[in-house]
Amino acid sequence: MWIDELRQDFSLAFRSLAKNPGFSLVAILTLALGIGMNSAIFSVVNAVIIQPLPYPHPERLVSVWETVLRNPPKQFSSHGSYLGGSIDPARSTVSPGNLMDYQRLNHVFSGITGVALVGGNLTGEDMPERLWGEQVTANYFNVLEVQPAQGRGFLEADDRNDSPHVVILTHEFWQSRFAADPHMIGRSVMLDGNPFEVIGIMPQGFEGLSQLGFAERVVFFIPAAYSPSLLARRGDHEVNAVARLRPGVTLAEAQAEMNTISSRLEHAYPETNSHIKAEMAILKNDLVRNTRPSLLILVGAVGLILLIACANLANLLLARANERRQEIAIRYALGASRFRVVRHVLTQSAVLSLLGCGAGLLLEAWTQGYLVWMAPASIPRIETATVGIPVLSFAILLSLVTGVVSGVVPAWQVSQRESSGAPKSSSRNIADGSVMQWRSVLVLGQVASSMVLLICAGLLLKSFVSLNRVDLGFRTDHVLAMNINLPKARYIRAESRLAFFQDLAARVQALPGVQTVAFANRMPMRGGWGGNVYLESEANASTDDVDLQAVSPEYFSTLGIPLLRGRLLTAQDRAGEPRAAVVNAEFVRRYYREAEAIDRRLRRGSEAPWVTIVGIVGDIHRGGKGAPVTPQVYFSAAQTDVYPVALADFAFRAEGDPKHLLASVQRQVWAIDKDQPVINVKTLDEVISDSQAQRRFQTSLLLLFAGLAAVLAALGIYGVIAYVVSQRTPEIGIRLALGAGRQNILGLVMTRVAVVVGAGIATGAVGAYSVSRYLRTLLFGTPPTDATTYAAVVLLFGGIAVVACYFPAVKATRIDPVSALRYE
Repeated sequence: MWIDELRQDFSLAFRSLAKNPGFSLVAILTLALGIGMNSAIFSVVNAVIIQPLPYPHPERLVSVWETVLRNPPKQFSSHGSYLGGSIDPARSTVSPGNLMDYQRLNHVFSGITGVALVGGNLTGEDMPERLWGEQVTANYFNVLEVQPAQGRGFLEADDRNDSPHVVILTHEFWQSRFAADPHMIGRSVMLDGNPFEVIGIMPQGFEGLSQLGFAERVVFFIPAAYSPSLLARRGDHEVNAVARLRPGVTLAEAQAEMNTISSRLEHAYPETNSHIKAEMAILKNDLVRNTRPSLLILVGAVGLILLIACANLANLLLARANERRQEIAIRYALGASRFRVVRHVLTQSAVLSLLGCGAGLLLEAWTQGYLVWMAPASIPRIETATVGIPVLSFAILLSLVTGVVSGVVPAWQVSQRESSGAPKSSSRNIADGSVMQWRSVLVLGQVASSMVLLICAGLLLKSFVSLNRVDLGFRTDHVLAMNINLPKARYIRAESRLAFFQDLAARVQALPGVQTVAFANRMPMRGGWGGNVYLESEANASTDDVDLQAVSPEYFSTLGIPLLRGRLLTAQDRAGEPRAAVVNAEFVRRYYREAEAIDRRLRRGSEAPWVTIVGIVGDIHRGGKGAPVTPQVYFSAAQTDVYPVALADFAFRAEGDPKHLLASVQRQVWAIDKDQPVINVKTLDEVISDSQAQRRFQTSLLLLFAGLAAVLAALGIYGVIAYVVSQRTPEIGIRLALGAGRQNILGLVMTRVAVVVGAGIATGAVGAYSVSRYLRTLLFGTPPTDATTYAAVVLLFGGIAVVACYFPAVKATRIDPVSALRYE
């Protein structure tokens, strides 16, 4: 019988909704917004945070890094990359020499592998192409517990410095570039001018560790084959490390053993390992540590939108239930139980939610694609977000919960109306006080939720504006930067790489429209190189980790970095001449305490040559507008014995759009070396935009959600005021008949909304103050309690509320007293 009754309830719910298409459409669209937005964000959170990494037993994979506990040791440099990025300045990649000891001395890992993202020029296959791959220790695939689908993995013999070159390719690259050649195993490919024998093809869908959060495709794997000299230089921290915990070993137990190993290494190698400690975290958590806070904030934002949508639906259902008082009274009179009537109301709410779910999934499919397109590439695995079984299940469950939550208050109201006699015939249903109280409470909740979102969005917006106002200290207009990675196999000596860039600079400088040309190891916001230096004038004191760059003389004029004192680097600062360097003002402030720094000397290490400071230039935000100004040392690129890094970045300033000259520059590169691809070509303005992608993503989405919340809240306010006017038409008619003026009626209506909205604004401001501290890490130059933002949002939402209630209030002033009284 209960199945038959449930079928009747659903049938009646559908008929009732079909008879009131306006009510049904508004309710379904409101729910579609709430459910669709929540499902879209859930699909991203599911892909990035919830889903396990695509390796067997991923919960046992841990990332390992080295932390500088206090001042760095005398010999320290770190220019590696970080899996998932890093916001901790004390965190460093791992020294290959230390990595070998970690492998040898630990008893808690089944394996620990070194990983470094590397590039390679593929030649001999039509056009030269720049590829990205991983340089890994031989146990890499054993640690990940994934082996090649064809061929074999790496052996210990492959991971020696004097071993023949071998390479393993991804399945997708093998298919796209080599047309799935069945004879690929054993074939040689040319990488950076060296033949590499293909020994394996990975399974379809396999992704290297560096792929997680990296925009380019990682398509090959080669043995690390650390040289004896690199293993001896324990101060060079260059590789990421990932380990697999043995079954039954906890993270705390592993950390305790690594603490012991770190202490042993510190006593054995004080020059390189003082204050260095190996630390670790579950790999999946470590990869998303920078994106988790912003995603969770977005989850909270769309959750508030759903609550607002539920409040709107509850308001609509309350109004609908009040209009059906006569029908409900008849049901009670005919013997319907209270449970049956309540179930009918809840069924109607559930049907609306399921229909809203269907519409929300359509919205979710579009919104999810927009989120993936808009999101920065640094968010790991966001491209895997899809409308799969988890997302569909989440949407359906969410719609059912929404239906119950939205229908509880109307159902409770209906349950209080059990008939005590025959139903009264009336053409007008007057709402009782409890209905209006509930509707006011719901509107208050909508206003408060919207205020929280608007204030948080306002804080992020002001922060983003403050960030854009930061003066980088150099000019980015009309500058095009590119990357030219010269293979070490063909350009063995630093002098040969220097000669290539000097030749290219002369050729490009001669092109029409080119103003200045520069080259360096890296241009600003495109990576860098850091380490400590020794100051001769300060009793050979060692500095903290500072930014070091090798640059051409035209570097400063191309980027518009001003000279403050002394002179800039010139063409005379070349091999055989006194070694020269330029430092920035922050370097002087920190290490010379405003004393004269010109003609003082410094060097990178105890074995490096002394370099004389010849000039001081202005400070720049090298890492982008959100990065702090750091001490910087600029070495002359022509004096190759003072820096260990390779020249790789080339840039020029043009009179007009520099991209129009790209083809000409590419031809000049190929005129010197036909096998050199030009990659990572971007204007510095584009580089700035990319560096702000994460903040722009967060701010844009929160502004969008706050706007939707404000619209839904305004609709709720409008609905309540319109309902109040319709219910109080007789009262308003009597007031007008007794001589009340239009302004009195307008004030009567507006006073009610002012009380509710005012209470909602105050509650929302308090709520925003409570949650704003969680925004602290996302803000730049804006405190979480910024008073101007709070005041602006209060005024903005006050204006929205006035607009929302203006039209029904004006309608109340135009009621004809005679018609109202005759109708009553």
